[in-house]
Amino acid sequence: MQHPNFETQHPLQQDEKEWDDLFQNSNYLARTRQAGINGRLRSSRFRSVCWKLYLDVLSEDKTQWISRTKEHRAQYEKIKETHITNPRKAAGQHDLVVNNPLSQDEGSLWNKFFQDKELRGMIKQDVLRTFPEMLYFQEEDVRTKLTDILFCYARENERLLYKQGMHELLAPIVFVLHCDHQAFQHASETANPSEEMKVLLDPKFHEHDAYAMFSLLMETAEPWFSSFEREVRKGKEEMLTSIPFARPQDSGPSVAIVTKVNRIQDQLVKKHDIELYMHLNRLEIAPQIYGIRWVRLLFGREFPLQDLLVVWDALFTDSITLDLVDYVFVAMLLYIRDALIASNFQTCLGLLMHYPPIGDIHSLLLKALFLRDPKNNPRPVNYQFQQNLDYYKTRGADLVNKTRTKAAPLNINKVSSSLLNFGRKLIAPMGGGSSGISPINNEVISAPPPQAPVPRPLAEPPSCTPFPQTHHQHRLLKSESLPVHLSKDVGSGGASQISLPAQIHSDTPGNCYHDNIISTRACMCAV
Repeated sequence: MQHPNFETQHPLQQDEKEWDDLFQNSNYLARTRQAGINGRLRSSRFRSVCWKLYLDVLSEDKTQWISRTKEHRAQYEKIKETHITNPRKAAGQHDLVVNNPLSQDEGSLWNKFFQDKELRGMIKQDVLRTFPEMLYFQEEDVRTKLTDILFCYARENERLLYKQGMHELLAPIVFVLHCDHQAFQHASETANPSEEMKVLLDPKFHEHDAYAMFSLLMETAEPWFSSFEREVRKGKEEMLTSIPFARPQDSGPSVAIVTKVNRIQDQLVKKHDIELYMHLNRLEIAPQIYGIRWVRLLFGREFPLQDLLVVWDALFTDSITLDLVDYVFVAMLLYIRDALIASNFQTCLGLLMHYPPIGDIHSLLLKALFLRDPKNNPRPVNYQFQQNLDYYKTRGADLVNKTRTKAAPLNINKVSSSLLNFGRKLIAPMGGGSSGISPINNEVISAPPPQAPVPRPLAEPPSCTPFPQTHHQHRLLKSESLPVHLSKDVGSGGASQISLPAQIHSDTPGNCYHDNIISTRACMCAV
């Protein structure tokens, strides 16, 4: 919502007034940060300038703004000139024995050109999918800018290179710069702005400024994309992961993003809502399933772009280390906590992977601030998600079906430890009775007490006896990211009862006990 005085003023006068309000006070930095936290940058014409301040692209000393800006732009020009080359233009300046299209020499410009082409193709593939609902990101010029920035960043950071998702961190920055440039150009058509405004909002350097902002944002976000720690300590990690079928979150040293999302769920969610924490654990919904995307993309897929920019205002102004991310994560879970607790695995997955719309995004940020520091932040109004859950149940089922149809090979290091217990149960002497299986909401259908067990030696091939067909036959398969939940109940004559979440239920008939024994033995041998 615009300031009421803006309505009767010339556009440039509006810009100058807002510029003075934000940047021309002795304590301007505190005022600017307060504007970001309170959501007052939603209609600002200088949001990009504020983000440059928050990300340390600009220094606190305003007298250095112009020189720092020119320095960043010159640096990008040099980077682009170094990494984006055309070997045809340099054909006469190098030895043709080395510099030719068939050369595999490391110093060959053509060899580098083909390697760069492969990297650019991978980046372009993601760029083409960036905000497909927005016409701005379908423009070829914008796509070229995104590709060049990401390519130059990858070449400047050879250890990390480019990782999928980086384009979704860059796109909002490019969009915010574009909006500010458009507003400034419109206001400058009939008036003469200040020199600072001219330099900082010069649309000719759109790409240069976006690269500077993205690079500094990635200084914080880089560990969330990097697997360097795992690669360096691979030998030690394999030695520490001595338990077969251990869950990823229970294994040895892991990348920073896994550690982060596990800490958020295991510590912060447990502290602020123990019931929700226990429910997610009971369904075995690991935070990696949904949390890695939330954190890596700074919630970029969970909110509409205009709301996302308000979230980023708060994240950037709070700290360049993005500490508020953890508490926004928790606030998002608490907003849908009643729906999560009332839901089974599939519906919970749909809610977490297709996050519901929020009427007032600022209330979510106030909740996050309160959770972090309740003494210095007022308790916000407690909004709860109240909508029909059928849509999210369907979305969750779709996700489960997609995972099941991919038929990914079994990864021994990522299988739930409960599967090991199940394998032991199958190999152990079996009784004449069977336990009932129901995949919905962890229901267990009790089987009649078993008859006297008849021990079966392991060497004897078991008969192909199907499971009881009380509901459907169920294939006991396990996706890498969808764990199996098993429980024991001695209430029915000591028979084990197996409870499978809805995500692993299959309607395919003909599953037999013999197949399950074979697959389990194969897993044990692989270990």
